Amino acid sequence: MGKQFSGFMLVCDMDGTLLNSKLEVSDENAKAIEFFVDNGGIFTIATGRMELGVRRYLGILPVNAPVILYNGALIYDFGKEERLWDIYLEVDISGILKDLFNRFTYLGIEIFEGGDKVYLLRENEETEKHRKKEGFDPKVITMDEIPDRVYKVILTANPKSLLEVENYLKGKDKKFRMVYSEKQFLEILSTEVSKGRALRELSQIMGIPMRNIISIGDNQNDIEMVEISGTGFAVENAQPDLLKVADYCSVHHDNHAAAYVVNWLKKNISRRIK
Repeated sequence: MGKQFSGFMLVCDMDGTLLNSKLEVSDENAKAIEFFVDNGGIFTIATGRMELGVRRYLGILPVNAPVILYNGALIYDFGKEERLWDIYLEVDISGILKDLFNRFTYLGIEIFEGGDKVYLLRENEETEKHRKKEGFDPKVITMDEIPDRVYKVILTANPKSLLEVENYLKGKDKKFRMVYSEKQFLEILSTEVSKGRALRELSQIMGIPMRNIISIGDNQNDIEMVEISGTGFAVENAQPDLLKVADYCSVHHDNHAAAYVVNWLKKNISRRIK
């Protein structure tokens, strides 16, 4: 007789979803995910974070599949320390970054090359908070030193000021995608990048059909992933646009949302929602 969760994969966003407000994995979440894996399930993470920002949690979480990083720009196998699939920003962004740098003097600009390499065109209060949160050691660079191949750029400021930046970029003839990962982080990605696109690739890598994938998220960068999963959950604290596309709403991320979903699966897994 097969295990209860054999053939199913649970994919969880980190900040605002799996992690609580103290950036911790609660005991309730950890035990529930361990139960899911012990009973045949595949568990992984889909996050905007880089490798370093995930690695510190791997001793707590029973991740048994490759992980989606940089909001879908990279699928990384931590077991083999190997990049399995990735998409870089396909356009030269130096021009638009120079424009933003000069126009919005309060704007922090972070550039992610991959392999834990982070560069700063300008620091601000939000870049400093981000550095401490994920533990990376950024290098301050000039416009002339922007790498040719990057996974993403994060524009950081207080949310009200960032809205001004977003509206300015909306009026431009841009060849990149903009998405919020947190209210103070507006990300620039390839037009081909999303957690949903990466999840389709991971589905093929793992041999698990989309109908057997359950995902959980909280923000705009989770919309495609939650929408295409066989069963998509939004946490109670989710951004309104995500709540609209989710199949179900779980509890607040401070109330053990991953454990809520695993308990839901215990009762409903055989129904194969959708």
